[in-house]
Amino acid sequence: MQSLKGLSGAALVTDRDIRIATRRVAQHSYKYSRGRVLIIADGVEWRGAAVMAAYAANNAIASLRTATGFVTVAAPKEMVPLFSKFSPVFVLKELAGNDRGRASAVDSIRHDATVVGPGIQSADTRTSFLEKMLKSEEAAKRTVVLDAGVLGTLAKKKRMITANTILTPHDGEFKALTGVDLKGKGLASRIKAAKDFVKKHDCTLVLKGHETIIVDRERVKVNMAKSPALATMGSGDVLCGMIASYAAQHSDLFESAVAGVHAHSLIGDALFRKKGMHIIATDIIDAIPDVLKRFDRISKVG
Repeated sequence: MQSLKGLSGAALVTDRDIRIATRRVAQHSYKYSRGRVLIIADGVEWRGAAVMAAYAANNAIASLRTATGFVTVAAPKEMVPLFSKFSPVFVLKELAGNDRGRASAVDSIRHDATVVGPGIQSADTRTSFLEKMLKSEEAAKRTVVLDAGVLGTLAKKKRMITANTILTPHDGEFKALTGVDLKGKGLASRIKAAKDFVKKHDCTLVLKGHETIIVDRERVKVNMAKSPALATMGSGDVLCGMIASYAAQHSDLFESAVAGVHAHSLIGDALFRKKGMHIIATDIIDAIPDVLKRFDRISKVG
């Protein structure tokens, strides 16, 4: 594990970062007051990934002060029956019509934060729909978490990246976005590459890895994992749902991203102690309450 010594401006993520992004839950709160997350599942392959992102956000309800109280999955008509078999805890909405109509349908769904990307291959995403949807989300000042196949689309049209977006690439996706190959590079080089990207494209960046780097235009934080246990398929999709869960009730995108990354990492550490290298994505989801309930706070006021 590398030290942050000598890396000017970079700070190590701690448990305090989760507390910062986690507000008290009012005694008389209701589902809509605890944040609403929308998962856009517009892909063909790896369809379970978007469900896992929604499931992660929904499971956080029991354990986090900023827990999402309501999750909606928006999917094409032919995929709705598939998603309905996974879990009854989120609402399904059908995406239909042309790109403008689909973007309008997304805008009509009540939500505070959106996840686009998990389970989506770049060829699955219609650029026109994505562009219209992102413009609408920006106008409404809603946070959008972008991952996976959508990042390939953004690589071709970086003007779609806006200040209300959180991008969560791994090194391969970052290379597609920037042309910069970080394979084998040290922490200092990775931080510089992340900062350079954010200077050009005003957003929040989560550069995933054993040492995950979170950057916006003013701040840099690094989360150092204690094991490689989270290097498994579906883990990043769960992370997206967790980040969106924080962002649904916390206005600071950077702090929401940092909290999601660290919470995800704490769960990985706990699971490694229990299961070693034999972790799958649903294990992460199931462990959310046990690991994060210590951050719960209830307010009798409001």
